Amino acid sequence: MTFTDIHDIDPNSPSLANPNLERRSALKSMAFSGGAFAAMGLGLGGLPALAADAPKLDIDFKNPSENLKAFTRVFSDIDPSKVAVGWYGGTVYSVVGDSSKVIPLLGVEGIGVRRVVPLDGGGYRVFNRELAFYKDLKTGEYLNTWLNPLNNEKVETFPIQNMFVNADTAPIFEFDMEGTKVKMPFSPPWTINGEWATSLFEIHQSVKSELQPEEWPRESPGKMTRISEMFHRHVRTADLANQNLTSVPTVGTWVRIASWFPWMLMGQTEGHLFFRCQTQKFGSVKELPKAFLAKAEKEYPAYLDAPPVDSWGKQPNDSTFNMYKRLRKPAPAKT
Repeated sequence: MTFTDIHDIDPNSPSLANPNLERRSALKSMAFSGGAFAAMGLGLGGLPALAADAPKLDIDFKNPSENLKAFTRVFSDIDPSKVAVGWYGGTVYSVVGDSSKVIPLLGVEGIGVRRVVPLDGGGYRVFNRELAFYKDLKTGEYLNTWLNPLNNEKVETFPIQNMFVNADTAPIFEFDMEGTKVKMPFSPPWTINGEWATSLFEIHQSVKSELQPEEWPRESPGKMTRISEMFHRHVRTADLANQNLTSVPTVGTWVRIASWFPWMLMGQTEGHLFFRCQTQKFGSVKELPKAFLAKAEKEYPAYLDAPPVDSWGKQPNDSTFNMYKRLRKPAPAKT
């Protein structure tokens, strides 16, 4: 979501459960501050399940500040002089109807390169940049074009290329819900089982599509766009307990349910995409798989570093849909 971890969730769109949620609050709710849990009633029972033989953890997960700090050490690095690189790789599937089998369509591989700056009050400012490519499932080669088996049309792929995905996080999230000020703690659940600890983070939303079908009939999934992202991050309990580690070594899984991508030219066809990926955090882009790093260095070198800290507030965040709108034109009608 990688912020690879949360890529393609537009942090400038109104939030999931309440389309009238104020935009500044929506930014926080969809980018790690716990508002996604608050808006959906999640995280209220998010306390760790402790195994009898678990190493001692001097972390109070019921304390929002401590929970957020632990979470940030897992998905990134709380040392602002360092960057963290979230990598993911897996398969994109199509899901159509209730009885048709799920079909593997494409491979996907991507990164989020981020820097975290601590804020007064226990929060963090996250500067994140995202890049991903699609791959042939049989050969593993990166694809510039793809024959879509769902509509039998050859299409041009569109890499995930989000230059800015910045966000603030806070231990206590404040937002306006239909005129009422609501405060919710950062409280995503943890599970501690012996030598392993697992962090769960989820985002579920349906927002107005940036590509409306009247202008983008072949690219738009419809008036609304649905996105769900679910992350499990696994760390060694001893590493999490070691407060000298500003970044905790992490592996995990990422599952995504979302509308068709615009470049697939599926329009408002019934169905959606399902992503199943493994994730890993690195301390440098030099640790990335060689083929991915070579392609990124040649074609998208600017995406191999986190945004500068002075980029805060200077431009809206990017997503696949607004980048597509910026760089592509509506496809002609199919003949």
